[in-house]
Amino acid sequence: MQSIDIFFTSFKNPMEQSLFSDYLLLLPPDLRKKNSQYIRWQDRHAHLLGRLLLIEALKNYHIENNIWDLIAYSSHKRPYLTLKGYDFNISHSGDFVICAIGKNIRLGIDIEENRKRNLKDFRGLMTDDQWDEINGASCPLKAFYKYWTIKESVIKADGRGFYIPLDKLEVKNNTVHFDDKLWFVKDFVFTNGYSAALTTNQLSTFKMHDVNFYKSHMV
Repeated sequence: MQSIDIFFTSFKNPMEQSLFSDYLLLLPPDLRKKNSQYIRWQDRHAHLLGRLLLIEALKNYHIENNIWDLIAYSSHKRPYLTLKGYDFNISHSGDFVICAIGKNIRLGIDIEENRKRNLKDFRGLMTDDQWDEINGASCPLKAFYKYWTIKESVIKADGRGFYIPLDKLEVKNNTVHFDDKLWFVKDFVFTNGYSAALTTNQLSTFKMHDVNFYKSHMV
């Protein structure tokens, strides 16, 4: 059984500008430019912290040199590592950013803040059974986000994103079968008010790593 490492961090307030600028220098020019194009400080922080988590995740596997040269993009713009056997995925929502990494495995991860939504707007993305379960749950919003994060993590692991019809993804015994691919899914308690899910192409376990970038030290 493969082991996945999940690194996460939070940002409830803006980082000191000097520290943010120092961290930003760890990114290549194209990512620094992309970061500067975000208007909201929350979006700039989420973008930067996601890349800092990837640096931490790769260090965990003793990969520290020229890491930005190891990242390529698929035809569907999914980032991946050119190092054979490694895979990673980043997600952010609300005040949290999360990055999953593993070796000899394909994976996808999603985190969602449980914000109030008009669930009727999402009817077309659920199967009939899923919709019945959501509406019959003691907390429909929580049931909705369980399926939403699972589906998001599956399409991120697959790599085709929203080219995959979400209403065709059925979850049975913690698996999703689609286009002759079998995915193993785990929805898990992340923190109060958030839902998260991990998808892999083989059975796996995972370990969580909490990282605080607000301390005055570099990665």
